[in-house]
Amino acid sequence: MYTRSLPFHIRRFAKRLPFSLALILAFCPLSVFSNTDVYSLDLEQLVNVEVTSVSKKTQTLMKTAAAVHVISQEDIRRSGATSLPEVLRGVPGVQVAQVDANKWAVSIRGFNDRFANKLLVMVDGRSVYSPLLTGVFWNMQDMLLEDIERIEVIRGPGGAIWGANAVNGVINIITKSADQTQGTQITLLGGSQEKNLSARYGGKINDHTSFRLFAKGKHVENFNDTQLHQANDQWRNFLAGFRVDSDFNAHNQWMLQGGYSVGTADQFALTEYISRNGIENQIDYQSGNILFRWENYQSENNKWRFQAYYDHFNRHSLGVSNEVNTLDLDLQNQFKLLDRHDVVWGLGYRAVFDNLESNYIFTFDPQKRYTRTFSAFVQDDIQLSNTVRFTLGSKIEHNSFTGFEFQPNTRLLWEINERNSVWAAASRAVRIPSRSDSDVRVNLETIPSRNPFMPPTLISAFGNKNLNSEKVYAFELGYRSQLSHAFTVDTALFYNYYDDLVDFDVNIVGIEQQPAPAHLLVANNFANRLKASTYGAEIITKWQVTSFWQLISSYTWFELDARLKGTGLSDSIFRKENSDPSHQFSVRSNIQLPYNLELNSMFYYTDRLRAHNVSDQARLDLRLAWSPKPDLELSVVAQNITNKQHQEFTAQDVLNSGIPRSVYGRILLRF
Repeated sequence: MYTRSLPFHIRRFAKRLPFSLALILAFCPLSVFSNTDVYSLDLEQLVNVEVTSVSKKTQTLMKTAAAVHVISQEDIRRSGATSLPEVLRGVPGVQVAQVDANKWAVSIRGFNDRFANKLLVMVDGRSVYSPLLTGVFWNMQDMLLEDIERIEVIRGPGGAIWGANAVNGVINIITKSADQTQGTQITLLGGSQEKNLSARYGGKINDHTSFRLFAKGKHVENFNDTQLHQANDQWRNFLAGFRVDSDFNAHNQWMLQGGYSVGTADQFALTEYISRNGIENQIDYQSGNILFRWENYQSENNKWRFQAYYDHFNRHSLGVSNEVNTLDLDLQNQFKLLDRHDVVWGLGYRAVFDNLESNYIFTFDPQKRYTRTFSAFVQDDIQLSNTVRFTLGSKIEHNSFTGFEFQPNTRLLWEINERNSVWAAASRAVRIPSRSDSDVRVNLETIPSRNPFMPPTLISAFGNKNLNSEKVYAFELGYRSQLSHAFTVDTALFYNYYDDLVDFDVNIVGIEQQPAPAHLLVANNFANRLKASTYGAEIITKWQVTSFWQLISSYTWFELDARLKGTGLSDSIFRKENSDPSHQFSVRSNIQLPYNLELNSMFYYTDRLRAHNVSDQARLDLRLAWSPKPDLELSVVAQNITNKQHQEFTAQDVLNSGIPRSVYGRILLRF
């Protein structure tokens, strides 16, 4: 592995830091406001915030044996973000990089890529992880950010509860109930790069049943490429949906929600098989989903939940359409056993039917495929003493690609006192192959022959139907403390060992007649050729400086070592080892000013990415908001103030854009 020079990074960081910190400090409240009794955050509430994604049951953060960060609706509102990936910036252990106007690379604890395949993302428990490319199409996950109640970010494996592909972490976006969104809300946003309009209406069907309807349209202008030419990457999206919540008696409640979105995302495809200069390409997509959930409370010690959803996805690009349909069923039960055991168990079934058309670049064999996954899990949370809890559990799955998979975990929590807790965890999780890993052929590049008696060379990538699952063995240690009524700290250390990572194995096959003309075929075959280790530390602090000023800071240190399992060469090791920053740092300042004014500043520092030729960056965002009335908010947001334009990431298949400085104004009205 190439050893990164820490002193060099510190020197570069120090050069950029004074200007950015000076701007942040300029927004620190003056003593003239010190007697103003306005907004105050209760850190006691922050420490005791409830999370559900760690063990599929409600727990307080202080009593959770996992690295968890919760993004509240207040955090989202004050961030000034207009997309889900931007909301995730600054979360410890999370890598967020924008590729162009409509694409992002988002990962947890390494292996960042445009389609990061070791991260499970859900919306209200519905997976948006694509079984086609093993990642998330972030431009298809647009939503009304005001309707989000919280986002639970779990760093570390979640396979024992959520199953395959929750390898490095889980992001669960939890939306508000219909009862929490009554009345009408209209939001209008316009600026130098983005325009959007959204509307929402919530009402009641009867005393026990509430509903909401919503719609949103969005248009993001073209960015420029790194040479300041238009990048042809504009993005247009429209979505609409509904949610109904009913609490029809003391023991039963149900929820039904659905949504539909349609849009286009432009790009400049870099495929040397067609043209060495690339081609302009428009991606047309549509998706729809419907989800039903029923919850039954027999007693505080016996709870049942059933959830079912159907998801449809269609994407048209380069003349072909890819269609994926998913049906998912989930049943779980939580009960108490012998006073000291809190048991959660469940059964699951998922069916995926796809139809993947082929063209001169992509070929899927078979074109249509039906895959199924059966699963069962159990987790026992054991109260060993008044201050010590031990958790043991596992999920067993059978899938159509690799057969049976076993994903256990153990967790130990010691509540030192009401303000301090220590936890440790050991886990195993897997990533199963996708359709692209298993069944695809991609023609990458044609190299003309300089010898008239020799054919040209075609370089292609081939899936492997005999791939094993990728595996991780993870070890974590964490500490949480409320050091005072105004200061909290949350830290985590981790070491992960990965085996059977997928990489290319290059082989010269011979002369191939089709596609014409006859050519020498060089095959890059998917194979389980790599192993790797990652390790690092994460820390986040929250300081209520005064009743009206809050500071939130986070720091992430991360390292990755990859190597071949046997002999040979690999071009991907350098990219894997150098696609994530070694150091990340962020500071958020939230200030409540007199006259219903808010001032928020967000500073982010990201270390350089050697594999992408991206230098280290310091970014500053500012937000100023005014609420002349409780139901009206006017705000202006400036993003990326420190850079006119900068590059954050490079994808290998599309032209990469510079991320520009931008400003927008926003009006939010409720009635």
